[in-house]
Amino acid sequence: MDTAQTRALLRHQNEPMPFESFCAEDALALRGFTFFQHWLPCNMHFAPMAYIAKEDGIVLALISISSVGKSRACWRIEHLVVHPNHRGRGIAQELLRYAFATFASQGAAHFVAEVSDQNSAALSLLGNTGFRRCYRVTHYQVPVDFDLPGSVDTEDSSAFRLAIPQDRQGLYQLFQECLPPDLRLTYEYVPDDFLVSEVPTESFDKLSRKLIKRKIWYWVSQDPDRKNLTSAVRVLAHREGDYHLEFAVHPGWAHTTEDSILFTLGIMRRLNMRGVISIKGFDFQPHVVKAIEKLGLERTGTFSLMARDHWVRAKQKRVVRKEAPISLPSPGINLPLPAERRLLPAEICLSPARLRFLKDMQDSL
Repeated sequence: MDTAQTRALLRHQNEPMPFESFCAEDALALRGFTFFQHWLPCNMHFAPMAYIAKEDGIVLALISISSVGKSRACWRIEHLVVHPNHRGRGIAQELLRYAFATFASQGAAHFVAEVSDQNSAALSLLGNTGFRRCYRVTHYQVPVDFDLPGSVDTEDSSAFRLAIPQDRQGLYQLFQECLPPDLRLTYEYVPDDFLVSEVPTESFDKLSRKLIKRKIWYWVSQDPDRKNLTSAVRVLAHREGDYHLEFAVHPGWAHTTEDSILFTLGIMRRLNMRGVISIKGFDFQPHVVKAIEKLGLERTGTFSLMARDHWVRAKQKRVVRKEAPISLPSPGINLPLPAERRLLPAEICLSPARLRFLKDMQDSL
C-alpha cells in the first residue's frame, strides 16, 4: 500500500546516486511480493528491505538496506530519503538506529554506504551515527562516440576469456588481494559470492542475450604459467542498454590494466552491448584509475565509501569460583602459671575457679 508514496519519495534525491542504489529502485517497486521478508531472519533475505517513517498515513522518510554478500555479515544502505518538508526533525537518524538494532541483533556486523561528496548533510549524518570515511569512489562513463584504438583486437582470446564455473575460487582470491585489509574484514566475501554458471557460446547474438539475462558475468585474464587469474572485470547489466563495470587487477599485473579495459569495451561493442556504460574506480587501485583517466572517459561523480562496524560483546558463561574454606589456627592463650606447671589441653577453656578445683584434686591424689 505504501509503494506509490515510496516511489514518489525517491524522486526527492537531488544528489548523484551510486549504481547499486539506482538498481535497487526497481526492487522497491516489488515490495508487495517481498513483504513477507519482514518475518524471516535477515540471513534469508533475498531482496532489499525497506522501512518507512509514517505520520497520519503519509510516508515521511524511507531507508532501504540490502546484503553485500552471501555471508550476510555486511549490509549496504541503498537509500535514505526524507521528504524536504520534514527534514531537520531527526527522522533519518531514528531510521538508521532502527535498522542497526534490527539487523545487528541478528548477527550483522558491518554497514556500508556510498554517499556523494556533494551531499554534505548525508556525510554529516552518517559521521554522527558511527560511520567512518574509508575510501573515495569515482564513477566514469564511456562516451557514446568513444573510439577504441586500432591496436585492440577482440578476436584474440588467448589473454582474456569469459569466466567459467572453475574460476570461482580464483575470482575470490583475486578480489581479496585487490581489497585493502580493512575492507576484507568489512565485506567478508566468501567464494560463493563469485559463482559462475556455464554459458554456451554458440553465436554472438545468443551469447549477448544470455549474458544480459544472467545480470552478472566476468571477463578474466589468466597467467599461462601459474594458471592463476591476473585480472577480472565484473559486468552488471541492470537492463539492456545499462551496464556497470568494476575492475580487479592484481598489483603484480598493473601494467595490463589498460589492456583489460580496452578488451572489455571492445568485446561489449562486438556483442552489440551499447548504451550507458559506467565504470567504478577506487582510490585503493590507483593503476585502474590512472588507466581510465588516460583513456579520457567522462567523470560523472565522486563518492565516499562509508563503513560502520557494529561489534557485539560475546556473552561468556559466568563461572562462580568456590573459594576453599580458610582454616585459622586455634588462638593461643597465655596464662600466668609457673613454668614447671604444664596445663592440660582441656584446661585452656576452663574458668579460673574450675582450674583451682582441678589443681586441688590433683594435689590430693
